[in-house]
This record gives sequence, structure tokens and C-alpha cells, in this order.
Amino acid sequence: MLQIKTSLDWANIETEITRLGNTLPMFKHDIKRICESIRPEITTLSKLELENRRQQTSTTARKCREQADKINETLKLFQKFHLMALLGQ
Repeated sequence: MLQIKTSLDWANIETEITRLGNTLPMFKHDIKRICESIRPEITTLSKLELENRRQQTSTTARKCREQADKINETLKLFQKFHLMALLGQ
């Protein structure tokens, strides 16, 4: 299961998404766009993580968790999309 805990996880997850995309060549463009839409969210998460390391407050930690949860929801949606596309073949 694809899941983000920190912004550093994105490199591995993007590689995995691309690998999964290669199993569905007809959706390759869509998968590329999904990755492009997640990148700004990862950048935001990275900035929040930096802020959390500087301030170390519960508020900044909560913001990091919320951003990671938001990205994870998108990744869950991608996994459902990928499963439906595989079943549809």
C-alpha cells in the first residue's frame, strides 16, 4: 500500500506509481498528471516539516499530519483507480 509518512517517502512512491502505470499503458498520461498534481502537495508537506522541526509545537505537528493524510487520500484514490483499470481489462 502506498502511503506517505514524510516528504522523503515521495521518491519511492513516485517510482512505484510509475511502475504501476507501466502495467496500464492506456492510462500512462493520466498517471503522469496524477504525479504532477501530488508534487505541490509534497512541497507543502516538506515546508510544514521544516516549520515543525524549527518550532516543535503540537500545532505544526498536526498540520504535518493533516497534509500527509490529504496526500494519502489521493494515493488511496489512485490505488482504487488502478485496481478498477486492471479489473476492466
